[in-house]
Amino acid sequence: MSELDLSAIRARLAAKQGPTYWRSLEELAETPEFTEFLHREFPAHASEFNDPSGRRQFLKLMGASIALAGAAACTRQPEELIVPYVKQPEEIVPGKPLFFATAMPHGGFATPVLAESHEGRPTKIESNHEHPSIRGGTDVFAQGSILTLYDPDRSKTITYRGEIQTWADCTAALTGAVNGAKNNGGAGFRLLTETITSPTLAMQIDEVMKSLPAAKWTVFDPITRDSARAGAKAALGQDVETRYNFANADVILALDSDLFENSPGRLRYARDFVDRIDNGLHRRIAVR
Repeated sequence: MSELDLSAIRARLAAKQGPTYWRSLEELAETPEFTEFLHREFPAHASEFNDPSGRRQFLKLMGASIALAGAAACTRQPEELIVPYVKQPEEIVPGKPLFFATAMPHGGFATPVLAESHEGRPTKIESNHEHPSIRGGTDVFAQGSILTLYDPDRSKTITYRGEIQTWADCTAALTGAVNGAKNNGGAGFRLLTETITSPTLAMQIDEVMKSLPAAKWTVFDPITRDSARAGAKAALGQDVETRYNFANADVILALDSDLFENSPGRLRYARDFVDRIDNGLHRRIAVR
């Protein structure tokens, strides 16, 4: 790179009148390197590309790409009609949310929550502050659960061997399977579910299993508390769930356990732990 002639730059500036703008001293001095750079609009020797057929092919491809991009942007979406209520429910007011007390199952336990709904569509999960088991908290699982309702990959219909079926077809198939199994007392009939926390659903399953004494009901969860249940049974002689009171704890020893992330009482435990810190607890021992 040639050296800058500062005296020439000063002389050039002295000859200027009014505001003068430049992006670098090389531009102001009009060095050979800067002049060459301006001559070549594209640094990779684009001005030396003199192949007419190659230029023509390049322009064809670029023109086709732009045309396809424009066509994709102008795709006509399916027509969707807004149908008004024939008889509008009294409690639904457009723009005003409704809140429903419900529960979200997680790991075999129910977390009480409030579901915010707009015009019949759930939009947000909030904490049920009136429920004593959580003391006004929610977790990432509850907050993220609303996204599953609008997951584009979520099944929108019932399918059987790749063919779309109706709910009536599903009910008829299940009823037929249960009635057919009654002929031999349910031998060979298997029911596989996750952990059931709903009393209503558990009662319905019990009624089916009573009518099929030889059938088997298997409960499976990807992440279970089998070790905790086995430990409780070994220590107390029965399968019980331990309830901790961290509000009175001075030291917490956690062995291969995250009490504030995956335990059934995690929301209440986290609140009690924070309150205990405010009241003077400054030690926590975690062994993993």
